[in-house]
Amino acid sequence: MAGRGIVTSETYSEEIKERLEEINKIIDNKAQNPVTLVGVTKGFTHEEVNISSKLGIKNFGENYAQELLTKNPLVEPEISWHFIGQLQSNKIRKISHLVDVWHSVTSLKLAREIHKRNHQAKILLQVSLMGPSNAQGFGTQELPNAITELRDENIHISGLMTMGVPDDMVATRVVFERLRKLADTFELPECSMGMSDDFEIALESGASMIRIGSAIFGNRRPD
Repeated sequence: MAGRGIVTSETYSEEIKERLEEINKIIDNKAQNPVTLVGVTKGFTHEEVNISSKLGIKNFGENYAQELLTKNPLVEPEISWHFIGQLQSNKIRKISHLVDVWHSVTSLKLAREIHKRNHQAKILLQVSLMGPSNAQGFGTQELPNAITELRDENIHISGLMTMGVPDDMVATRVVFERLRKLADTFELPECSMGMSDDFEIALESGASMIRIGSAIFGNRRPD
């Protein structure tokens, strides 16, 4: 298995189980509303997906279209794929039949392309709020017109997505709280924010989806 040296599947399964139990305790204690835990499997194999699926994770996030296409035939059929990487139209065409939730929609063009290929898919608009991780996405001034335009075209927007500010938990909390307020303003149910280093702040700020990789699976192989 990727990134961990020699380890038995039984040992690794037990490690994931312990990490999941801890994460679920934190969710129970800090979540402000129902939360979907998305296991981020970038850099891991289908084996990790299947192990964690048996332990209760049913939502998995991928950053790369080719990785998703490679893993999909080898994983349990009842899982739900989320795409959390940077989007291009050609990626959407390749995997639109597999992806249920798109987290990083940064333009009207991409939202339209997703909707054209799968009317049932959840679309989350990425919002540019603060920090280098959020350089792409809709500015807060752009959001009202963007959402109105998409709704006028009968394109359903499920929610908003953003990322925290690296190494700055105070700024990250500001970003997450702002995103929750924006989602509430536009009556959007989904608020995707929080990763392994900052998901507790995201939960306290009202996240409805958290995207967790290393805190569940351990270290992944370098990009």
